[in-house]
Amino acid sequence: MLIREIRNIAVFTGVLGILQILITVPAGYFGYAAVLGTLLGCAAAIINFALMGIILEKCVSAERGAAGLMGFGYIGRLAIIAAAVVWAMKVSYLNYVCVIIPLIFPQIAIFILNAVRNKERKSDDERT
Repeated sequence: MLIREIRNIAVFTGVLGILQILITVPAGYFGYAAVLGTLLGCAAAIINFALMGIILEKCVSAERGAAGLMGFGYIGRLAIIAAAVVWAMKVSYLNYVCVIIPLIFPQIAIFILNAVRNKERKSDDERT
């Protein structure tokens, strides 16, 4: 189930990343730095979500030490995001705004997936 959810979030994040590129590049404001920044931001967002799911699954199955694992996982995931943003701010070939925006794409994807699933549940309940 975790792999399916990671795949769903990755697909939605990729689609939203493509949409971001399609909006920013033709506007002429960001150029190739927008494309590279979006790719980096999407990769960081997907890795962050995947690590969160893996760590959460391990914490649920662990009998002891779950709090320490969650704390360590949080710091590690935060470090990945910080490294991506700082890297983008330090180099000229990455647009840091285009790195930051995709970090919210998994939350948007979760919202959309939950709305679709709730609608499906309601329609299934109405049929029965």
